[in-house]
Amino acid sequence: MSAQTRPPVDPAQAEGAAVADTAASVSVAAHDSRPAKAIPRPNARPAFTAQLRKWHQRFGLAASLFLIWLGSSGAILSRSDQFGFDAMRVRWDWLTAWYGLSAEAPRMGFEAQGHWMAATRESTLLDARVVEPRIPPPIGFVPLAGVTGRQLVIGTSESLVIVGEDGVRVDELRAPILPVALLRRIGTTADGGIAVQDFDAFESRDGGNTWVAVLPQSVKWSQPAPLPGAQRKAIEQFAKPSVLVEQVLIDLHSGRLFGPIGAWIITLVGVLALGLSISGVWSWWRIRQSRQRAVKRR
Repeated sequence: MSAQTRPPVDPAQAEGAAVADTAASVSVAAHDSRPAKAIPRPNARPAFTAQLRKWHQRFGLAASLFLIWLGSSGAILSRSDQFGFDAMRVRWDWLTAWYGLSAEAPRMGFEAQGHWMAATRESTLLDARVVEPRIPPPIGFVPLAGVTGRQLVIGTSESLVIVGEDGVRVDELRAPILPVALLRRIGTTADGGIAVQDFDAFESRDGGNTWVAVLPQSVKWSQPAPLPGAQRKAIEQFAKPSVLVEQVLIDLHSGRLFGPIGAWIITLVGVLALGLSISGVWSWWRIRQSRQRAVKRR
């Protein structure tokens, strides 16, 4: 028999060998059928962090409107002088009523040679005409014979304001031109001069340029008197109260416009914003830590 000649294969023996190989494969597979090791999920997070993110979103949505208003009103207030809100006033009836303000014309005024001067909360009025700029609360009102015609002198606690009969301001006298720093009253003397007094009384006959001492008893001091009905009715329109726009913005920003409840709401919004900031940083840090751990496991 040559080396390259193969003996004939018995069919029965071949079939038995195939069966044995199959049994061996099944046995090996049975021994290797162990449960696979679980692979950690890289995006898995603790339950606390998930709940924190959920509440962070809910509270953030609820507070967003308040935070938008607080931010915008704060930005407007920081430029209030540029927008003119520090001088602008509104006279809306519902707003003044909300602040508890009501219109009330003054009952008393000062009279000088047929002219009447009165003051409301926001205006100084001469014969029911507004004197600009506004003069502080007057203490007296007297006539003055000037070189350009008859003039009128309005006394305040710190100055003498000289105006024409039409209410246009001509001049204002203050210390040291005045002999006293504070004025308690003003009046006229028998010879047509004007007089002022703090503790001592002084008189001027040249329109306030020079002053000399005078006896207080010799002066006719200006005194308030009840306004005539026609004058009081004419100035009612100027007695309507107003509110500074800047003040309204401040009260809205702080919540005080709505009383104690509004102030507490703004306080709670501030605390809520602080909590949102802390929870946002915490969630970001936890997510960052989880991602770093997932990268290290790869």
